[in-house]
Amino acid sequence: MLSEAGVALALLAGIALAPRLPHLRRRYDTAALQALTRRPDANPGDERLKLELAAWARTGAGNGATLLPWQRPRVPLPLAIRSVEGRHENTLVHFAYRLAGYHQLDERSRLGGLIYRIGVQLRPLLWFAPRRPGTPWDDCWLTAVDAPRLLALARWRPRRPTLIVLDRLQPAEVSRVMEALTHAASLADQPIRVVVLSRDNQAGKTPSQRKAQRKG
Repeated sequence: MLSEAGVALALLAGIALAPRLPHLRRRYDTAALQALTRRPDANPGDERLKLELAAWARTGAGNGATLLPWQRPRVPLPLAIRSVEGRHENTLVHFAYRLAGYHQLDERSRLGGLIYRIGVQLRPLLWFAPRRPGTPWDDCWLTAVDAPRLLALARWRPRRPTLIVLDRLQPAEVSRVMEALTHAASLADQPIRVVVLSRDNQAGKTPSQRKAQRKG
């Protein structure tokens, strides 16, 4: 009787987990994204701005949980964009570094870091569990874009919530990136947040607003 119950439980577990297994094979898409390679310096930056960025990133992101394993999580706001002035670059690096969970690896031993990474990779199996505040996001820091990357961005499907920083890009380049991401976000089940790191006094304006200002 116990063996039959065990087989039944194993069968049910297999049926429940089967729709989640493809999520385990999804990897960081280096054709579309460019990971943050800089480590934050000793200056922690503007703490108020970090809190503001955190609240903005999570607004409309959903909680990542679903009732059934084959359902897609609801994301009220799949794609959002905002600007940050260039003088706050260090603050943005600190924010992106922690959001991606790199500090968790810094604070752990090699074995602890490996266990942490495995836990992150297995997270898709817990379809019913809401995303916790410390759950790491994927990160991307783009300093240049070309046609192959734009095509990859349009085809990209985020495996987890993703922060993309556009650094030193021209307004026209930002517009092309957002066009590609708009297509990607329409099919995504994870939130995408884009920060434009401004190098001039145009911070806070979208590319269309800057274009209208020039025409005026």
